[in-house]
Amino acid sequence: MEKENAERVISDAEFIQLLKLVRSGDQEAMCRILHLFEEDIQKTSRYIRMSREDAIQSIVTDFIEELRQELKTVQ
Repeated sequence: MEKENAERVISDAEFIQLLKLVRSGDQEAMCRILHLFEEDIQKTSRYIRMSREDAIQSIVTDFIEELRQELKTVQ
């Protein structure tokens, strides 16, 4: 269990680098960020009153939009 959690922990500097890559359009970096938050997305989807698949899709879509928006305001 601890080993699985360790795979989902990265340093702040590495996360910022991933965000910069996302801003430049790097799909692999976006996938990595989504993977880091996958467990949280799954847990959160349980509390949304719609089908689980639709809830997950909505969360992911909003999350991607926020990542891209946040990067624009950071510049």
